[in-house]
Amino acid sequence: MLPLAVDSTYWQQRVAYEILASVDEPSGVLSGNVRIKYVNQSPDTLRDFYVHQYLNAFRPGSRWAAVDSAEGRVRFQHMKDPDFAFERITQASLGAPDYPYAPDSTIAHWRLPRALTPGDSMDVTISWKARPSTLPRRQGRQGRRFDFAQWYPKVVVYDKYGWEDHPLYPAGEFYGEFASYDVSLDLAADQVIGATGVPIEGDPGWQKAAVGGGPVDYQRDWYGTRRHDGTSARCGAVATGRKCVRFYADSVHHFAFSMNPDYRYEQGRYKDVVVHVLYQPGDSATWGKGIAVKGTEIALAWLDSLYGKFAWPQITNVHRIEGGGTEFPMMIMDGSAGLGLIVHELGHNYTMGILANNEWREGFLDEGFTSFQTDWFFESHGGGSDYPGVEAELRLWDVDRWSEPVSMISEEYRDFATYNTMIYEKGALFFEQLRYIVGDDAMRRILRTYYARWRLKHVDENAFRTVAEEVSHQDLKWFFGQWLHGTPLIDYKIGKVKRRKMADGRWQTAVIIQRLGDGWMPIELGDGDSIVARVSGQQERERVEFVSDKKLKRLMLDPRQRAHDWNALNNYWGQGRRLVRLDYLKRIEPPRDRLVTSFLPAVWSNDFGGATIGMRSRQDYLGRFDKNFLVVSYALDPDFGGASDATQRRYGFYLRLGNPVSHPMPRTDASVAGWSVEGRVGAAIHTDRSLRKHLTFGPDVHVGVDAIWMAVNDLGFVDRRLWDNAGTIELGPWWSMTKVRGNREWRARAGVTGGIVYRNPGPGIQAKSRFDIEAFGRPTGELSLRTPVLGVRLFFGAYYADTNFATPLQRRIMVAGADPYTTFTNPLLRSRGALFVRPDFHYQAPGGPGLRAFRPDLGGRWALSLNLEGTKTVYRRDDGLLTRVTFESFADAGLVDTLAVPASGNHSQTTLYDAGVGLVTRHRINDLAWTMRFEVPLIVNRWDYAADGTDKRVRFRWQVSLEPSF
Repeated sequence: MLPLAVDSTYWQQRVAYEILASVDEPSGVLSGNVRIKYVNQSPDTLRDFYVHQYLNAFRPGSRWAAVDSAEGRVRFQHMKDPDFAFERITQASLGAPDYPYAPDSTIAHWRLPRALTPGDSMDVTISWKARPSTLPRRQGRQGRRFDFAQWYPKVVVYDKYGWEDHPLYPAGEFYGEFASYDVSLDLAADQVIGATGVPIEGDPGWQKAAVGGGPVDYQRDWYGTRRHDGTSARCGAVATGRKCVRFYADSVHHFAFSMNPDYRYEQGRYKDVVVHVLYQPGDSATWGKGIAVKGTEIALAWLDSLYGKFAWPQITNVHRIEGGGTEFPMMIMDGSAGLGLIVHELGHNYTMGILANNEWREGFLDEGFTSFQTDWFFESHGGGSDYPGVEAELRLWDVDRWSEPVSMISEEYRDFATYNTMIYEKGALFFEQLRYIVGDDAMRRILRTYYARWRLKHVDENAFRTVAEEVSHQDLKWFFGQWLHGTPLIDYKIGKVKRRKMADGRWQTAVIIQRLGDGWMPIELGDGDSIVARVSGQQERERVEFVSDKKLKRLMLDPRQRAHDWNALNNYWGQGRRLVRLDYLKRIEPPRDRLVTSFLPAVWSNDFGGATIGMRSRQDYLGRFDKNFLVVSYALDPDFGGASDATQRRYGFYLRLGNPVSHPMPRTDASVAGWSVEGRVGAAIHTDRSLRKHLTFGPDVHVGVDAIWMAVNDLGFVDRRLWDNAGTIELGPWWSMTKVRGNREWRARAGVTGGIVYRNPGPGIQAKSRFDIEAFGRPTGELSLRTPVLGVRLFFGAYYADTNFATPLQRRIMVAGADPYTTFTNPLLRSRGALFVRPDFHYQAPGGPGLRAFRPDLGGRWALSLNLEGTKTVYRRDDGLLTRVTFESFADAGLVDTLAVPASGNHSQTTLYDAGVGLVTRHRINDLAWTMRFEVPLIVNRWDYAADGTDKRVRFRWQVSLEPSF
């Protein structure tokens, strides 16, 4: 048997509350008086006293509101009276408090008139007024419906760290002293109320609200005579139309209540724990008929089996105003009666309520813990586990170095999204990994021992680790250190494998296991579904030997995928696993241990090669690595005659290799590409580094460098209006930014490339080995803003070079849209006579200056443009082939080089503009989404250079696109 005694140095303060409060429903204000008896059981002399006033978080000026503003959430920072929450101390026996974190007022402080020595006690009386907010967040009010939580002056915990005087932030929750609560509430007579504790006096309204009648077990005698003053009654006379309801609770660290005159009541029981359920009249199909009661009983049974006997007499489950759920001792406020939500929130009554951790200092001990046990519940009841999905998400957080240590103080995380992911999901994964290390039986013994030893006490990481080590008989400091205080990457690889046949006919196999990551876990070695060995995983190289009846042909590390090994592709010896599929536009969840290869046949045509067949192959691992792309093609035209090597020129390929899994780079995409297709050859290098600081808000900034070589090697394919017989080699950096604020989206991009252009042959002596070469620079930049009704875009681009040479056609600044290098990868736009570049088809490829009504072959050395769009969306849905319909009006204007369009007078630039209307639709098939634009440029100032309708300024013209304009 393991000793159940807590460390002899442990202590906790003793607190008792006597509260008298009255709720005025029209104003939403609660007026209260509390007497707090505080016993100093610490070894320290106390000279200060603090209370929380948590409701003051849900109003302007609080630290909560400031964080919301910084992270782009609009909740409490702009609320006006009477909508915001408040808690105001009107009188206190210690005098007026000060507020050390002003303007935040969630912590009130007094300097004690006399020091409180160890063992000494004091009584403090406080009068206050409190009001929940109309926007619910862990509390709230809506008409006559009230969810009161953290509504009274709550004593700040004094523990081994000192006073835990911590303002309330969105990240992190609460921490309280265990106490007794004697709470008398003066309410409207028709109110139905559920609360922490048991109703020892007055009518909570349950019998009146009971569905189906039957007796109600109030448990009025549960605490016997254990009341503050020992009297049997405290509710006195109340006004007409009012009632007094008195609740009592002991050994809890908070008191919450919810009331609504329309509540319906149902009752259940698990062993000696009474279940109270309060729900809305319209909830009968989802909460009523025993649904919520049964769910609560199931949750109690599961938690009883996992930890031990529930510490309190009852649990109340109410349908709160807000969605989601929040936990309180003996009470859960849920937004639905879903079994998962009930198991999660009721689990908090164990991990948070009974095992009372500091929720803002070590949030994983409650949120991670109950998320873990909730997943284990569904796994144990045949519902499947969330582990694969959670582990997959966290794998990419770790690889891209978004993860932060799970043990961090809540508000020190970079943002709320990181807090949520680390505390809930990675916290749950921590407990799952502990379960993997020690095994299910030991994990259950750990939980029951932890609960028996620490129930109704404050717990921390050390308390849990000590129990885990004692029960498992393992030193787990390395595990707690890595998983709670670091963010290591775990990666193992199978090295050399040697097999030897023994004299008795069996086979001896020796395997080298290499640790490539900076973290470690016990790692299993398997043959198919059987585990043949398990090693500590701590050494950089470990040798394992085992004997089998047959010669093994295939081995795998971590076959159960429980070690959080981020790269499973190097876990195989023998035949690796691949997934080959038809690329039918439907996304699949990236397999944990397979490289996915998707094939798609394609057909297109052009004037020179005729009908062309192709095969596209896409590869990726985890949707993030080994993002390889290959297209091979063959021109079918029987009269094809590109050159003496015409047969060879029929073939084409484009290959891009990106993000090799062997060299992961956090938040970076990198690729190399090469091609020889439809008269062009080339190669490119692309890098993209994300400088984003937050995943859910703030600017998304990227920087990178691009290098490209592109050359024409067969003029038969190319559109001579767009391509010269030339090549370029260029290199340059770029920067981009996207920022979303509410319904506004800003985008910006700037870049510059420099290099050389070469031509063959040039003027004068001609030879195949001679080139005309010149240097050039090509800067571009654009800035755009999108709202639901307006789009604005500015663009500038230029080509700088020795003016003795003509600007190569393919590197001009194109007037109407994208340049040839941008459209090159699209076979419908790439070559002369392709589907979208036929003379009678008007396709607008967005990009460049975006003067959309003009011919796509117009280009010059520079351009400056402005694009304006007004939009009105008339149809919207989330799924289906047609997801959005928008009417559009547009106007484009710009100044361009006279080499693009000659000036009408003696000017150094040409003014161009167009205007019109359009219809924009958005579509989706599986995971393929695209935009369709049909536009009518009614007005074109230089109509002789328009893409369609070149006879006058105002006339009907049309064009289409499969991409948004910007």
